[in-house]
Amino acid sequence: MVWDIVEGTIDLKDKEVYDAVINLAGASVAGGRWTEKKKKEIYESRINASGTLEKYLRNGQIITSFYHGMSGVGIYGDRGKEIITEETPLLPVEDWFINMTRDWESSHKRIEALGIRTVIMRTSIVLSKEGGALKEIISKPGFAVLSYFGNGEQVWSWIHIHDIVRMIFFYIDHPQSKGIYLASSPHPVTNKVLTKTINQYLSPKRIVAGVPKIVMSLMLGETHRVLFESCHAYPEKILKEGFQFEFPEIDAAVSNLLK
Repeated sequence: MVWDIVEGTIDLKDKEVYDAVINLAGASVAGGRWTEKKKKEIYESRINASGTLEKYLRNGQIITSFYHGMSGVGIYGDRGKEIITEETPLLPVEDWFINMTRDWESSHKRIEALGIRTVIMRTSIVLSKEGGALKEIISKPGFAVLSYFGNGEQVWSWIHIHDIVRMIFFYIDHPQSKGIYLASSPHPVTNKVLTKTINQYLSPKRIVAGVPKIVMSLMLGETHRVLFESCHAYPEKILKEGFQFEFPEIDAAVSNLLK
């Protein structure tokens, strides 16, 4: 099956029936400056993906009783030490990244409006050796320094890759699960704590030091903001529904991934 989000088509020969449709599509927000071209790619890769699925679900070419769409905790903006749950109101601000994420969620909600049970997962930093922040940090063995950003006191919400996969299966298996969920460990840590914890499991150890904000701003432009924003996400909703994290603490999570 070919899913072409540029053309808005899915190569189907007949109707397809699925227990669940899991939409993880979206260009990475990391990896260089947010040029206008990069912003367009980030935006359209998300909105066009869910828009294409909506079209095929609406006309009955794809049939499912459950849809899962991605989002991110970046929708909350920089919230300092405030504890964020699913019930925390969004900030009424004009911001490209927040507006993009709002539109992304709106595109999922159009699928929900078709009468399909829908979960929208606001994802934090996913820790995995295969990609994302952890791989980016440990993939530079030639560098003797492991960096945190600024004073490192910004709160970074995170989740182990194993737990986020388990969450998705939890939603599928629990018919009461629907709406917005935070995909984050119940125990976020600061950027500095995360960096120092990773260093404990590296061999050889590296020097841990802060990089001034002005340096990252010059290197990355607008993109640098994602490194300095703070979001203390607490996954209240799924915990109330009975989900239990296998890796709720950062030390156990990093140890599992790096040992």
